[in-house]
Amino acid sequence: MRPDTSNTDPGPAESGREAHARAPATGPCAGANGASGHVDVASAAGRPSLAEVQGDSEQIVRLFEMTGDLLATVSREGRFMLLNPAWEEALGWRREELLQRSLQDLLHPDDVEQTLALLLAGGGGVAQLENFTSRVRHRDGSWRTLLWSARSGGSRWYAAAKDVTDRESDRDSLERKALHDPLTRLPNRLLLMDRTHQALARLHRSGGLVALLFMDFDRFKSVNDRFGHDVGDRLLLLVSGRLEEMMRDSDTVARLGGDEFVVLAEDLESEAEALALAERVLETLRRPFVVGRTEVSMPASVGVALSRDPEADPEAMLREADVAMYRAKGSGGARMEVFGESLRLEVKAHLEIERRLAHALPREELRLDYQPIVPLAGGRALAAEALVRWQMRGQDGASRELLPATFLPRASESGLITKIGDWVLHSVCEQADRWRRSGVSVPIAINVSERELTELDLAHHISAALAAHRLPGRSLCLEVSEEAVMHDLERAGEALKDVKSLGVTIALDNFGAGHSSLGLPKDLPLDMIKLDRTLVANFERDRKVRAMVAAMVALAHEAGLRAVVVGIETVRQLALARELNGSVGQGYLLHRPEPPVRLDLTGTPAAITSAPWRPHVRLGESNRR
Repeated sequence: MRPDTSNTDPGPAESGREAHARAPATGPCAGANGASGHVDVASAAGRPSLAEVQGDSEQIVRLFEMTGDLLATVSREGRFMLLNPAWEEALGWRREELLQRSLQDLLHPDDVEQTLALLLAGGGGVAQLENFTSRVRHRDGSWRTLLWSARSGGSRWYAAAKDVTDRESDRDSLERKALHDPLTRLPNRLLLMDRTHQALARLHRSGGLVALLFMDFDRFKSVNDRFGHDVGDRLLLLVSGRLEEMMRDSDTVARLGGDEFVVLAEDLESEAEALALAERVLETLRRPFVVGRTEVSMPASVGVALSRDPEADPEAMLREADVAMYRAKGSGGARMEVFGESLRLEVKAHLEIERRLAHALPREELRLDYQPIVPLAGGRALAAEALVRWQMRGQDGASRELLPATFLPRASESGLITKIGDWVLHSVCEQADRWRRSGVSVPIAINVSERELTELDLAHHISAALAAHRLPGRSLCLEVSEEAVMHDLERAGEALKDVKSLGVTIALDNFGAGHSSLGLPKDLPLDMIKLDRTLVANFERDRKVRAMVAAMVALAHEAGLRAVVVGIETVRQLALARELNGSVGQGYLLHRPEPPVRLDLTGTPAAITSAPWRPHVRLGESNRR
C-alpha cells in the first residue's frame, strides 16, 4: 500500500503499462502541501478504466483512514508529510498540528540520535527497517513507546507504527520484579551482582576500592516470633529506609532475603574508608526502631569484603562478605569482621574438609563411639548417646581423628549431613539389634540436624530403619538441639510428633543455651531435656548459673521430664549436680565415649560408687508425663 506518492516520479510501470492518472487532490489523505496520492494505471484496451482505478484508490484511502496502526510518510529529514487519523488517538495531537512538526520535535531526547540515524542510513536508495522502538511525546507530556516498521522510497520513508507502551510497561514491570525485592523494592541478588561486576570493571580506569558489606540481624527471628510477621516486614522496611538514607547515590543497598542486606560501595580510596562506612552502618542499626507503638532493638553483624582487582569475581566477593559476617555473629554479634588472610586460610581448610568428607563414608573412615547416660544415684545406664568420629586418612596414609565439632558444621553446610545422618541411623539400629540379642536393652540416642528435622520426612526414615532391623521404637532416642527447634518451631513440632508416634523417645539438647531462657518450647512431645554443657562448666564458680540449673531441673521435673546434666567432668561438678537435684548425668567423669566392645552399660560408674547419694526426686517420678 502506498497512500502517497505525490511530487515524485512514477515508479517503473508494469509490463505494458505506460500511462498514469492522478486522483483528485482532495480528501482526508491530503498531505502537508495539499498534493494527493496517485496510483499507476494502464490505459490500453482491455485494462482497468480510469473510473475503476479511481475506485480502487478511494478504497485504499478508506483503509488508510480506518486502520488502527499509525501510518505516515516521513521525509528523510524527519518531517511528517502524511498521517492517518490513528495518530490523533495515539498522541492527542490534531493531524494539522503534527504536520507542522518534525519527528525530532516529538522524539524523546535519548531516542533522537538513534532514530534519525536509522532513517538516514538508507541514503537515497531503497531500505527497510523492522521492529525498532522509540518514545514519542503525547500532547499531555507523557511518553508513548512506538514499535516502528518502515520502508524507504526515494526521498522519504513509508512508516507504520504500533503503540506498545502498555506492553513495554508490562515488560519493564516484569524486569523490575525480576531484579528487585518484592517487599522493600531494593535491588535483589541478581541486580546486586550485576552492579558489583560493573563497579569492579570501572576499577580499570578509576582505581580505588570496591566494598561489599553483608549484614544479618542478630535477633530478627525472635522479633518475628514474638510480634508476628507483619511487624517483622515493617521492621525490614524501616531498615531498608535507614540504610538508603545514609548511603551515597553511587552506593547500592540490596536485600538478599530474610534479614540479609548487602551494601555495595565503590570509589573508595582506602580500606580505612570502607571500615569507617561499616562502623557507621553498625551505629545506625544499633539505634532502636519504632514499629507502631513497639520499640525494637535489632543490632546487626556485618561482614566486609574488599577488592581492588577489576577481574575479581562478584560471587566470590559476596561469599567472602558472608563468611566474615558469620565470623562476626559467632564472636558475639553486633560487630564487624573483615574478610582477610586468616579467614581465607580458614575457608580453604573448610573446603578441604568438605572435599575429604565426601569420601569418608565410602572409605569407611567414620565410626561411632557411645557415651552412657546414667542415673546419678547409681545403677545401669538409661541410654547411650552415639557420637560420630572421623578417622581422616591423609595422602601419606597416616590418619588423625576429628571430633564432630570440627566437621559436622561443614557437613551441614555442604548437604552431606543427610547422608551421614542416614548412615548413623542404620549403624545405630544394627548396634541396638546386637545389644538386644545379647540381652542388653538400652535405648541409643542419636543427634538430628536442623536440615534433617525440617527438610526430610524424618518419621518415614526412622520407621523404615526400625522395620529393617525389627526394632521397637523405644530402641531409639532422638536428640534435637534447642537452636534447631527454634528456627521453625511449628514444623519441628510436627516432625517430632510424627517420630514420637513410633515410640521413639524425644530429647531436647543444649537446653539453656539462650533461646528459651527458663521456658520450655510449647507443643513439643518431649521426654527429656539435656542441659547445655556450658552451664555445668560454669556452675562451679558462678552462683547465678547454679540457680539457673536448679530452676531448669525443677522445671523439667514439674513437667514430668528427665533432666540430664551434661558435661560432668569433675567430682565437684558431680556433687553440685546432685545438690541441685539433678538425677541423671553424662560426662567424661562418669563414662568416656568408647567403641561398643569396651562399653559397660550394666554397672554403676566408679565415680558414683565412690560417692553415694540419695536424690531428692525418685527416678521413677522424673519420667512421668
